[in-house]
Amino acid sequence: MRLAAGVATALIAATAPAANAQEAGIELIVDPEPIEAEATGMPGIYVQPSVPEQFRENSGAAGILAQGWSMLGREDLGAKAGSDEYQPRRCKALAGGATGAQNVLDAIAARAVDARVVIINESHEVIRHRDFSRQIIERLRPLGYTVFAAETFQNLTDKPDPVEESAELLYPRSKDGYYLREPVFGELVRTAKRLGFRLAAYEQPFVPASERPTGIDAQIASREQSQAENLAALLATMGPQEKLVVHVGYSHAREIETKRKDGFDTSWMGARLKRMTGIDLLTIAQTKCIGSAEQVRLAQAPEANVRWFDMFVDHPVTTFEHGRSAWRFGNGYEAVDLPAEFQAAGEPLIIEAFAANEPFEAVPVDRVWVSPGEDVKLALKTGRYRVRAVRPTIVPGAD
Repeated sequence: MRLAAGVATALIAATAPAANAQEAGIELIVDPEPIEAEATGMPGIYVQPSVPEQFRENSGAAGILAQGWSMLGREDLGAKAGSDEYQPRRCKALAGGATGAQNVLDAIAARAVDARVVIINESHEVIRHRDFSRQIIERLRPLGYTVFAAETFQNLTDKPDPVEESAELLYPRSKDGYYLREPVFGELVRTAKRLGFRLAAYEQPFVPASERPTGIDAQIASREQSQAENLAALLATMGPQEKLVVHVGYSHAREIETKRKDGFDTSWMGARLKRMTGIDLLTIAQTKCIGSAEQVRLAQAPEANVRWFDMFVDHPVTTFEHGRSAWRFGNGYEAVDLPAEFQAAGEPLIIEAFAANEPFEAVPVDRVWVSPGEDVKLALKTGRYRVRAVRPTIVPGAD
């Protein structure tokens, strides 16, 4: 295993594991000196979340902040910024619908048996959706689902896509996709690799500003059409018995065609893919219903969204503990103290824990921002981890 420059000595001189980590069978091998963001090779990950000036009066400003904080393991700060993704959005229970994670997964699997394409959406702020998608693909793999496509995967035109380049690796790489840099998304992709899924990119390749259509509706339509065409082409490469899982953000999964009053086609990717292929998609929404019950359940479609999706998963409202989403400390994950030298630091730090057998190019198992005086914990399972601290780029005026 090749180590980044300056790491080997730190590994040899590693600090002792924290007491609570030892009790849980967790060993932390700590690089005691924080490094600068530039030294990681991907400094853009380690930037204090902020809203660009041109968007500060925009209604989506809170969402921009929340998305940034979720990438740094601090959904609590995203909720504090005012994002409505952490507020109840109640839906009625589905008549005879499943309640409890295992029952909901059973119901999804039962529907997926006769489908060829399953599309699951997520909020780019609420990382719980990624963990539930991970559980879904575990249930789908035995049903013949062999290909996992995700909006986040980079789609390149001049060379192999990063997920194809790294297909033989057992771990996901941070450079393989933007949202993939977030550790829970990393675990979703790590699971897909372990289960033997082929990973595939389908996003619209980069389009220079000079070549983009004029107007937001036309730009969205161009992207949706490109995504649908790429997925249709992907399906054409698959064997007749192979099935496809697609992980998307928000409305891309909508499978009902829509038009403006002037006839302009405003359909999202799901509807375009259905039109192109004739395949009856199974679409699963995780973004429309929030907190209608104390445990995950299937819900009725909100009145305004009837028929856009086939199934509506209603997750509990996210609560917070030790600066983290409380659900992170469950299913085998323990709340682990930060190494003492980082707790004592008089500056903000971003703490990362990597599986000891994976290099720093891998997506970490956990990443969390900590400011001086905060009681923040890592979320880790039994195992051996290399831990480092990165000094973030502080954005003037970002609070």
